[in-house]
Amino acid sequence: MPPRNAKIKLQDIARLTGHTIGTVSKALHDQPGISEKTRARILEVARESGYIGNAMAGSLRSGTSKTAAIILGDIANPLFSIFAKGLVAALARNGYSAILLDSDEDSHREEQAVVTALSRNVDGVFLCPTRADAPGVDVLRRNGVPCVLIGRSLEDDASDGVVFDDFRGGYLAADHLLSLGHRRILFLVGPECVSSARERRRGYLAALENAGVGYDPALMQEVGITADASQSIEKVLHEGRRFTAVCAFSDYVAWQAIYVLNEHGLRVPEDVSVVGFDDIQSEIRLPVPLTTIGCGKRLLGERAVELFLRRMADPDAPAQQICLPVTLVERHTAIRHG
Repeated sequence: MPPRNAKIKLQDIARLTGHTIGTVSKALHDQPGISEKTRARILEVARESGYIGNAMAGSLRSGTSKTAAIILGDIANPLFSIFAKGLVAALARNGYSAILLDSDEDSHREEQAVVTALSRNVDGVFLCPTRADAPGVDVLRRNGVPCVLIGRSLEDDASDGVVFDDFRGGYLAADHLLSLGHRRILFLVGPECVSSARERRRGYLAALENAGVGYDPALMQEVGITADASQSIEKVLHEGRRFTAVCAFSDYVAWQAIYVLNEHGLRVPEDVSVVGFDDIQSEIRLPVPLTTIGCGKRLLGERAVELFLRRMADPDAPAQQICLPVTLVERHTAIRHG
């Protein structure tokens, strides 16, 4: 055996098994030309000795690294953690490992994350873009690396992607509150540069119009996607805007809204009804049973990996965008008004 703390090499496995380096390499890389008995013996010795293959050398031989990068906006957000878990599982089922990078909803950091991913020789990138132009996507396109957008889209349709039906979700959330008699519905919407925010806003406005309720600009408040959303909610309350319900861009924002409302002596749902978006509680049990918009978070990972594998098999295939359906999930944070 090699000295303690020394990395186990192919030569060591060859010496321990009595086979040539070429035979050992074939066994470890599941190549033909050796007996199953020999392969099993080599794999057993490699496992017992703690052998770790050289992924970079393998990628040079095969042209692929069997690794993909996942770049998300804020891994502190449970939604993105669920995205990541689903993607990692779907990739693993297809023989791929993953590296996870966080853009912190900053386009510059997103571009840096893309460069980092490329330096790791990844076969592809799954990206939740921070804004409409996404400079990181341009870097990937120039380098010919497959990119699948997840959760959000770009202004062009040149990239593969999986999104939720955000327009329908925004409509369902507002329509539910309207059906409960609410007319002063505060919409805490994400930044305009984020496609899902734009679509949910359109859905909210369409529901108001369909119900014959006039749009009041004072009831539209843009919030940050990360942890600073509470500041925007505080601003609304200090300005004294009147509302009986809150339609939040996400569950993450909805929870912050509930916290701030409670701090100001307002009860949910007795004083203010709240509806979120994402249905985090389908995956994580939490004490506040939030009414929300449900979406196929795990399904997103499966469909995104399917697009990635399709792109790997046919780099010239036309870009494909998949829109997953959403549903209203009624719990206990929205009740009838009046």
